[in-house]
Amino acid sequence: MSFDKKLKELRRENDMTQKYVAARLNVARSTIAGYETKKRQPSHEKLAALATLFHVSVDYLLEDEETIQLDEARNGRCSPEERALLIRYGKLSPRSKKDLMEYMDMLELRDKS
Repeated sequence: MSFDKKLKELRRENDMTQKYVAARLNVARSTIAGYETKKRQPSHEKLAALATLFHVSVDYLLEDEETIQLDEARNGRCSPEERALLIRYGKLSPRSKKDLMEYMDMLELRDKS
């Protein structure tokens, strides 16, 4: 998922308006709208502030995870089951990915006992 889509999704998942995010970053609301429509790109400082605001890494905001995962799957670095899992994982929202990771933690604990 591209930066503009991630930003919009994170903002909505956290019930934040463009106006609220803009106030937290000390920019105009139109600046946030520009980030979400690919008309503007944030500075390094604003990118770091966005990452902090949404409790994600700058790498997460910038990397197109789905493309990376699909490339790995296509290059045969994993089994067919792992490929299917990566592809499905790549389509999840950040919130669903977090929930899945928590569920996997629980499964790992169960398997250890």
